[in-house]
Amino acid sequence: MTTPPLPQWCDTAPDAAFTVPAECSRRADRFARRVRIRNGIEYAAGALVIVLFGAASVGAAIKGEGLIALSLALIVGGTLVILRNLARRAGNVERLPEEPCLAHLRRQYARQYAALRAVPVWYVGPLIPGCALLYASVAAGVAEVAGWRTALSGIVGPAAITFGIFAAIALLNLLAARGLKRQLDALDALA
Repeated sequence: MTTPPLPQWCDTAPDAAFTVPAECSRRADRFARRVRIRNGIEYAAGALVIVLFGAASVGAAIKGEGLIALSLALIVGGTLVILRNLARRAGNVERLPEEPCLAHLRRQYARQYAALRAVPVWYVGPLIPGCALLYASVAAGVAEVAGWRTALSGIVGPAAITFGIFAAIALLNLLAARGLKRQLDALDALA
């Protein structure tokens, strides 16, 4: 029987680093908790939007403001789409008992990375039609009384703020995706 070539192994990769299983598990649990908390906040915010904008839509319909009621209903519908997408795209991955911790963590990072990169499509996108119709219907209502110049000059600021917030959300999520990509690359370097 021969001894394993451990000295040659050590000489070949003196800077090799090994992942401690307990640390990997803590890291995976911590990341899963962050995802759960983030999603919980998103669900609560979505419920608030649905209640407030739903009530405002009903109120606008009662007052005969059909386009405003429709735009608010579209925002509610967009919010429902976002919440469904949040569950489908950005929830935690299921932990498989036979899966090594690093493989699970990599799957988790990859899922969140894909979700964050696609935020402009599945998170911001569903709100655009309702918001655009809301601003258009308000501008049209003001234009009937004060003219289009006044209506457009009054709506530009609020619309710029709203769509600027959407752009900031998309940008911040793309930056977070870049951070996850770096972590994915670091995990891949271990393999």
